[in-house]
Amino acid sequence: MFLYKFIEKEYFNDFFNKGSLRLGTVYDYKDIVEHGASRGDSSEGEHRLVRNIDGTIVFSNEKPEPIISEFFKIKDGGKAFVSNVSLVAPRRSEDGFLFCTSYIYHETLFKRWYAEERLDSCYVITNPRGFISAINNRVSSSAKFFRNENVTYTEEEIDYLSPHAELYPAFTKMKTKYEWQLENRSIWGAIGPCGPLKPWVLEVPEAIQYCRPFSFLEDNKIVYSEI
Repeated sequence: MFLYKFIEKEYFNDFFNKGSLRLGTVYDYKDIVEHGASRGDSSEGEHRLVRNIDGTIVFSNEKPEPIISEFFKIKDGGKAFVSNVSLVAPRRSEDGFLFCTSYIYHETLFKRWYAEERLDSCYVITNPRGFISAINNRVSSSAKFFRNENVTYTEEEIDYLSPHAELYPAFTKMKTKYEWQLENRSIWGAIGPCGPLKPWVLEVPEAIQYCRPFSFLEDNKIVYSEI
């Protein structure tokens, strides 16, 4: 699998000159004023599970019910009756360092990123495992690799019985707003107690060998690298 990084030309050059990379954070991307409506997401790292109840459900401490038991606390020996209601329960990931790419490349996607954020350059990560390993080696004293995964695009509220309900919230995003991005992301968790995480710009020259220049937008035309 190849991964594709759409980026501004300035930062494209910084990467191939010295391995400069920016790891954002899950919570930092909640700031849509700072990051804009395409990169930012006020619900980043969160999703909501919904249980729609038609009729009546009886539950107790001895017989808990998914979602319902999160809202109602029953004393030992007691029972509760819940009828004709929709209950929505939030799920939230921990913060972590984040590196985002796309798992598919096509020209429409590139032009959309340019229209949205003026991203005019793209490099391809030809060996994602080697690339991630190089970052791991660089950050090993401060952060631990958690997971690499394609983002799953979901409805605004996820039915509690859906397979999507089991997904980690840092790997879900709302389908109607973000599905066009075809995003893959890698996440690292901070090691040890620390304050709020901040984006991290670091140099990982060992990562360059796993990438190559791919395409550029010039005068509204896409040209491809000969390298």
